[in-house]
Amino acid sequence: MPVPAVELRRLTKLYREGDTERAVFRDVDATIEPGQIAVVIGRSGSGKSTLLNLISGIDLPTSGAVLVHGADITALGERDRTLFRRERIGFVFQFFNLIPVLTVEENLLLPLELTGRDDAAGRARARGLLARVGLADRAGSFPDRLSGGEQQRLAVARALVHDPVLVLADEPTGNLDAATAEQVFAELLAEARGRGLAALIATHNPDLARRMDRVVTLREGRVAPV
Repeated sequence: MPVPAVELRRLTKLYREGDTERAVFRDVDATIEPGQIAVVIGRSGSGKSTLLNLISGIDLPTSGAVLVHGADITALGERDRTLFRRERIGFVFQFFNLIPVLTVEENLLLPLELTGRDDAAGRARARGLLARVGLADRAGSFPDRLSGGEQQRLAVARALVHDPVLVLADEPTGNLDAATAEQVFAELLAEARGRGLAALIATHNPDLARRMDRVVTLREGRVAPV
């Protein structure tokens, strides 16, 4: 059997709130298979962003393990988690997280530079990706000159340019109007499916959720298929 793209083993995340302890997750087991596009839904505060941060290694669980393509990232030190995330995971944030002093092209090339892959082949791949998301003519522009939809399309391209094995997206269309959200979402899905990538997307949009291979819901500290 293939190794799961993501495997959660008895994942628990607790937070202290004054004298009390709040459980975001408790003893969660779940898997996402290679090439599977999954969406995670849940009410506000249910832990969608926390789950993505744990899977990416940005945050650590209180107990349990997170495996990405068989690698237990919870067993890695902070530096090794950062390197693993740079090389293996693409992250699309709700608020874009573009670097304002870098041009569109420079923002896109940054993941390649951080992983030592900004050679001629990498730059050619970046230019091709920029064209596919409709921003080839904006390569020299700065992010503040782009519309919200253009900024998020750039963020999608940046998450994919280094050929990750897993894409995580946290409310990637939450700040966009319906038509622009549909365009960005379609581009993200097309790129992920075309590359055979596993992806986990947090969204409040039920129409988008219905188009996924799998839907999981967060409820009362548990992750369960819908």
